[in-house]
Amino acid sequence: MAPLPRPLPQGGFTFSISPSATHLNHPISHFLSTPLQFQGSASTSTHIRPQAIAGGALVFSQSAPDALDRILLLQRAPHDSMPLRWEIPGGACDPEDESFLHGVAREMWEEAGLLPKRMVCQVGGQEKPQVFLTRSGKVVMKISVEVETDEGFDAEEKMDGNVDGKWKGLPKVVMDPNEHVRFVWATEEECKAERMMVEGEGGETEELKLNFTHKEQRETILEGFEIRRRRALEGKDVEDA
Repeated sequence: MAPLPRPLPQGGFTFSISPSATHLNHPISHFLSTPLQFQGSASTSTHIRPQAIAGGALVFSQSAPDALDRILLLQRAPHDSMPLRWEIPGGACDPEDESFLHGVAREMWEEAGLLPKRMVCQVGGQEKPQVFLTRSGKVVMKISVEVETDEGFDAEEKMDGNVDGKWKGLPKVVMDPNEHVRFVWATEEECKAERMMVEGEGGETEELKLNFTHKEQRETILEGFEIRRRRALEGKDVEDA
């Protein structure tokens, strides 16, 4: 019997929504009823209706001592599809979810134990929807969202055997061991290089390869960093995103 998902937080999910994410604040049925158009040659196009919707949460933080911008990455369990590859928190949205954004919040909570504070903006997929087929042949559209989470956990509370010391001050991550076996907080340069140096269990430094689930995952992550950098240069807050 598969383990039950982490119980939802008491009172459900409460988060604010920036203007750039309001178009995602709809029930799953809204997205399933809208055919996706893919341009072929100059005179042809194809319409595909998704059969399921998946959401991804790009969770960034700059609260480590060095103030570098980092993103949360999770390593898939060895018994799952794409074993031991890296991804952002996320998964299938359910018809029972109040909205697509609530589905993203639920997946983020179940997989990482994090609560969203604000849904900031969609990352990737605006011009060309991200669509993939499951092993059973189901057409799934994936939408990824930058999510702001609560910061400022106590550093001592946050440290455990799976956390690098340079990540003190970052949000506490509590994984579902049935889905993921490790997490990291990676910088943009580490995501580009697809490798990073981390502290091993004995305190030694070791190289960790970041083999992403697919190239679109890496591209979405790097686009998320670019959006945040551009926002900072323009002096905008996430409330104005």
